[in-house]
Amino acid sequence: MKKFIVFEGLDGSGKTTQVKLLGNSLKKIKKEFLLTREPGGTDTSEQIRKILVQKNNSYISPNTELLLIYAARYEHIKNIILPNLKNKIVICDRFYYSTFCYQIFANKIPKARLNYLHKHFGFNLFPDLNILIKTDPKISIQRSLKIKKKENRFEKKSKNFHKTVEAGFYNIAQKKNVFEFNGNLNEIDLHIKIIDFLNKKKFFNFFLPYAVR
Repeated sequence: MKKFIVFEGLDGSGKTTQVKLLGNSLKKIKKEFLLTREPGGTDTSEQIRKILVQKNNSYISPNTELLLIYAARYEHIKNIILPNLKNKIVICDRFYYSTFCYQIFANKIPKARLNYLHKHFGFNLFPDLNILIKTDPKISIQRSLKIKKKENRFEKKSKNFHKTVEAGFYNIAQKKNVFEFNGNLNEIDLHIKIIDFLNKKKFFNFFLPYAVR
């Protein structure tokens, strides 16, 4: 089985850009890889994403939100992630820890509920590496609102909600397979730091070049 890498962070942290840049680095040396995202990745999961993130869906109860995420995740893991991990590096924009921060930690849902769902509907799959991009919530939300038009239901939530999500990410930063990077850097400098980290840790059995040089 190949490597499974996930980028985590607040909306507007720059993780989506870093996912693409890492893909470009792998493309330079002709390595097989797949870029994907959550919620999403399959037609069904993308339809569920629309329910979850579109701004006109102003209220969805926290437990309904959690169950929708796991419906999307089940389809995504079964049909996209696991089949591709047999022969490709899979890089995902959000996964388990985003669910913990946004749905569990921020809404005070018992973590046991997440553990049950992940065991039975998430194939108990965890990334080999989580790259956490940390940014100030004010900065990240401003960035995200500039980019997104339809998908901003989460960005429109209260400041307290986003501060709680940030606290959740601080909590996961202590985990052994989570590595934190400064999202306030410009995108190229951040990319270079991530590539240097992966090479220093010998995460792959090959040297990874920068996407931009």
